[in-house]
Amino acid sequence: MITSIYSYFSLLILFVTLVLYLQIKVKLPIFKFIPGLTFIYFGGMIGASLHIWQLTPEISHFIGGLKYYLLPMMLFLLLLKNDIRDIFKLGPKLVGSFLAVTASIVIGFIIVFMAFKSKLNVDAWQTFSILSSSWIGGSTNMAATQVGLGVKEGSQALTYAFLMDNICASFWLVMLITLAPMREKFNKFSGAHSEDVDEIIRSIHLSAEANKDKRDYEFMDFMLTLGLGLGVAGIVLVLGKQVVHPSNLQQGAFLYGLRNFFSGSGWVVILATVFGLIGSTTPLKKIKGTDHIGSVLLYIVVALIATATDFSTISFSEAAIYIVSGFLILGFHLLVLLIMAKIFKLDLYICGIASQANIGGTVSAPILAGTYDEALIPAGLMMGILGSAMGTVSALMLAKLLIML
Repeated sequence: MITSIYSYFSLLILFVTLVLYLQIKVKLPIFKFIPGLTFIYFGGMIGASLHIWQLTPEISHFIGGLKYYLLPMMLFLLLLKNDIRDIFKLGPKLVGSFLAVTASIVIGFIIVFMAFKSKLNVDAWQTFSILSSSWIGGSTNMAATQVGLGVKEGSQALTYAFLMDNICASFWLVMLITLAPMREKFNKFSGAHSEDVDEIIRSIHLSAEANKDKRDYEFMDFMLTLGLGLGVAGIVLVLGKQVVHPSNLQQGAFLYGLRNFFSGSGWVVILATVFGLIGSTTPLKKIKGTDHIGSVLLYIVVALIATATDFSTISFSEAAIYIVSGFLILGFHLLVLLIMAKIFKLDLYICGIASQANIGGTVSAPILAGTYDEALIPAGLMMGILGSAMGTVSALMLAKLLIML
């Protein structure tokens, strides 16, 4: 059993590297259906459940502290690369479908929570809120919402959220990929015209080629990424925890109601998101490699959370209720998606990408988009980024609502 912080972290990085090597370099076929991030989730949780490492107070403190400081940097860098304004170039059908899908997911969480509230534990609102952030914007938001709500590492609320996300969301991605060859039948049902989407595909492909950055990666790109990322992280930590919502915030202070609406940690992740969105509209987005460093931090943060999630501590009868709840939320979402497709004559590709951009975010939305057509990968990525921008704030707002129900 590993008790050393250095040995634990070394094993963690080695495991993440191995999974990504098998996905990116070896290109194992299974990764066409299930993202590497899912294997990192399960691997970390299985290792914790088998007690390969012992979650001593020192290791638990290391996990919480490192994740807390890496998170705002990760959010900023992942949002920095792609201009948020470009999302609206995808066309009203894609953007509108995405927003409608988001609404269906949020409503689904509220309905299912109210229906199962009496059968769930008292922290179920935390589980549903954390999971909703992932199903609106992806794993980035899941980690941010955990920090924003102050949920402790290894808590049952977090464990159940991970369990639902891995089982239900993985099934959803495989289902959407399986439906890809049925585009013609689906479009006949919805009355959609494939030519409209094909035109968007051609337009996106031409635009991506025209704007492709062909210069070599430079030393200063790496330094600027580290300097900006760490600098912004330091700034938002000060603003969120010491300026917007300090520990001594008193009732009657300037804008007390707004400042007290979220915790200091909640404001940290919101400010990091805002800084990233603003930065994406400036020349900062041209710094090469910010998305790569941001992705590295994402995998590390997710692995840190997963390795503190011990399945052996949960009730499997209660876990079954949570998993059923997850599938019911997806079932409601599917019903809304089919109705929306019929009313607005939406193409299967639009429905699938809009859905996966919410439920899978920037990690798996491009995978599904690439399954449909490689030219749609930028569309899947951009819609995933829109989800990342909305996911954390939406989840924190949902948490406030679920507490009152």
